[in-house]
Amino acid sequence: MSWIREEDLPLANVIKVMSINPGAMKAVQELNGRITFGSSALTRVQEEAIATTVSVVNQCRF
Repeated sequence: MSWIREEDLPLANVIKVMSINPGAMKAVQELNGRITFGSSALTRVQEEAIATTVSVVNQCRF
């Protein structure tokens, strides 16, 4: 939790701290989505499965 007053949103804290600037928060979310799940030969399900596996291996809850 940051010292910035955040909205109670179901997002990662690193994104949630931008809730004071909704435009910036939305832009970062879109950028992240395009980078993570952009044009690829893989399906979205395959990309999500890889992301989940990497998160588990790295013991990351996001």
